[in-house]
Amino acid sequence: MSHVYRWSAQLSAEAVGPVANAAPLHLRQSDLDGACGLHCALMALMLFGVVERHELEQLSTSRKQPLAGFWKTSTAYYFRGLKARQLKALLKPYRDWLTCTLATDNPAREAGAIIDNHGIAILGIVNAAFSHWILAIGTGTREGEPAHDKLLILDPSEPPIPMLAWNATLTLKPNRRGHHQYETAHGCFKVTVKDALLLQSKLVELDLAFAELFNED
Repeated sequence: MSHVYRWSAQLSAEAVGPVANAAPLHLRQSDLDGACGLHCALMALMLFGVVERHELEQLSTSRKQPLAGFWKTSTAYYFRGLKARQLKALLKPYRDWLTCTLATDNPAREAGAIIDNHGIAILGIVNAAFSHWILAIGTGTREGEPAHDKLLILDPSEPPIPMLAWNATLTLKPNRRGHHQYETAHGCFKVTVKDALLLQSKLVELDLAFAELFNED
């Protein structure tokens, strides 16, 4: 059965993979670092138009705030990784541009809901072999079905796929043991969705608020 795919309006797909604001969006982490959360946060900031790709080329020497403060704080976690609250704190300097909320109940389901509301989500997935952060930027729905069945993912540990806005997928509904299926070009894995940081541009929130007021009139 075919799927209908929807993703962030700020995102397009070209030969280099996902593109946002006329620049490649995907950031690839190395085999040595533990900076998947940092890569996801920076991709999110680029997608929202808060940070530009060329600024990251001089990230370690940048004096521009709040980017310089973001980098200074993040270096302590570059090789050992971030927990959910640490990742949220890392994004605090950008609170004037976006909201960042930790999911409290069902991280995967709440990620799907924020994407439907013009946001994105940074998801923490785990299994016996790895603990990893990924960026959810869209949804997939079986044609004719009312509910989404998968999230479209940008994984910093995987290469971008030409002409696609994503490079992995995650099923929304877990199996009876609570595992979600995570699929990349290198295989399928059973994972638990442990955390979700729900991100939304404050400009989008303002537009939605005005639309709601207009509809009430």
